[in-house]
Amino acid sequence: MDGLVLGPLVLPWSRLQVALGLLVFLGAAWALGRRHPILWPWAQNAVLLGLLGARLGFVLEHWPVYARDPLAALYVWQGVFSPFWGILLAGGYTLRRLPKGLWPYALLASLLGVLALAALWQGRPRAEGSLPGLTLYTLGGSPVSLEAFKGKPLVLNLWATWCPPCRRELPMMLRVAGETPGVGFAFASQGETREAVRLFLDQNRLEATWVLLDPGASLSQALKAQGLPTTFFFDREGRLVARHLGEISEAVLLGYLRMLAR
Repeated sequence: MDGLVLGPLVLPWSRLQVALGLLVFLGAAWALGRRHPILWPWAQNAVLLGLLGARLGFVLEHWPVYARDPLAALYVWQGVFSPFWGILLAGGYTLRRLPKGLWPYALLASLLGVLALAALWQGRPRAEGSLPGLTLYTLGGSPVSLEAFKGKPLVLNLWATWCPPCRRELPMMLRVAGETPGVGFAFASQGETREAVRLFLDQNRLEATWVLLDPGASLSQALKAQGLPTTFFFDREGRLVARHLGEISEAVLLGYLRMLAR
């Protein structure tokens, strides 16, 4: 299971872990704040500053990527943060905001949040499986067996033209595919007609080199994808080594590619 399904929404497991950890932290701070009122506003501000610092830190760590498209730094829905910088900023705020006598309470609330996060981390899903032996089709109607992709790492993206996150990430992923000849890429449209996919690509001036059709959405069933987009990363032997639910940023995609290269 990649995430929690809430009607039409799918919350990725990693974000669920962080959200619940923060809720435990805030809940502990609220309970302790009944005796020490300053703890509740401190906790709220610490969370906001921590998230801000974690996001800014991630952007700065990957600035060569974000320099190409600075507005992408605002795409917080992609869920990419650097915990170190968040902890550093929230910790600095805590040292300045809270009296020393309340530091143990702040540490207790933080510890409870970390323990909740660690408990969820132990139960996180692991990437297991292999490349399905299915046949897809090019926009020209030619069959393509996924077995043909074995021999080098493969990035397999499940998408659809009606999916807003898919539409946002696809141009970037197609560009990265063209810049990474040592890795295979396949973008399998799920349950759509050739005409719909071709129209979308033409309207957005996108190359169709790596785009394939999966009219029966057989890949979503075989790989148990819970939502779109979902990106799967396979090694040279076709073993699944990682999966990413939801829109992927270029910085995160490049991190996965470095992992495949090892």
